[in-house]
Amino acid sequence: MKSFTTLYLHFMRDRASRRNLRVLAQFFLFLVAMILVYSVIFHYLMAWEGHQYSWITGIYWTLTVMSTLGFGDITFHTDLGRLFSMLVLMSGTMFMLILLPFTFIQFFYAPWIQAQEAARAPRELPANTEGHVILTHYGPVDAALIKQLTQYKYPYVVLVPEVNEALRLHDLDLQVVVGELDDPETYRRLRTDKAALVATVGTDVVNTNVAFTAREVAEKVPIVATAADVASVDVLELAGCTRVLELAEMMGRSLARRVIGRDAKTHVIGQFDELLIAEASAAGTPLVGRTLKEIRLRDHVSLTVSGVWERGRYQNAGPDTLITDNTVLVLAGTREQFDEYDALFCIYRTSDVPIV
Repeated sequence: MKSFTTLYLHFMRDRASRRNLRVLAQFFLFLVAMILVYSVIFHYLMAWEGHQYSWITGIYWTLTVMSTLGFGDITFHTDLGRLFSMLVLMSGTMFMLILLPFTFIQFFYAPWIQAQEAARAPRELPANTEGHVILTHYGPVDAALIKQLTQYKYPYVVLVPEVNEALRLHDLDLQVVVGELDDPETYRRLRTDKAALVATVGTDVVNTNVAFTAREVAEKVPIVATAADVASVDVLELAGCTRVLELAEMMGRSLARRVIGRDAKTHVIGQFDELLIAEASAAGTPLVGRTLKEIRLRDHVSLTVSGVWERGRYQNAGPDTLITDNTVLVLAGTREQFDEYDALFCIYRTSDVPIV
């Protein structure tokens, strides 16, 4: 019953559905009026022929003739009565056998089925939802983030403005909610004030609207957005973004760090307090062809190799990890340790070849 009530409320919330119900009600009223008029005419024509029938019988005769059942138990014996019977039969065929089914399907059944489909995509999250991640777009970046969130069992929800797109994502077993991106009520229904993060990776304009709207509802929630244009960074930060990511620039720098043929200098990519994370190419150094156990890097510069990139694939580092010309080392240490590493390995190969 609760499911039916929810479906009914969703059906009646739509303006088009309410208009369709009014049209359907008008059609039924016209049909009922036609049946009553025909019943009255039947009563007077039968009286004119010398027969007396009740009003219920008149309605019964009208329905049997209009529905083409024609039991034949009550008939007219004059030409006028037979002409009237033909009129009732033709109008009944038109209204009850043609217009009624199509009108019912178009103005009630089809919208009801659509409402059933739309009800599969929820409009809000449960009141006790907290610690979740809100995504306002679904693309390659979001798919990768959802994979990580699922792996570490973080709840998430994808906000989608279109019902059809929400149903498509729902069929992909994704958690979705339907709502407008620039409507504050949407973010209240998403419990944004209790969320762990809002991530938006749409266009710069869409991201700005999302940041403004979400920040209006939740003042402290972290908001991460992407920026395609450098000039949009300041605008997004003013809109309330906690962090703005320039993915194109980040990708370019990442590709530049992995270019084979340059020197082996370390490039810092992250920091945790005093601990730095850096990448360094092993190409052209004595490290190539040896395992981490054999090179004993910690004995020389006290650095830790936390992982390696091998032709675009990241692997956790172990004692038996073999270093090749294509290996990019992921190192953890201090700035002084990285300087010692650069002094030790950058002497083996330098390149002035331009790279695009």
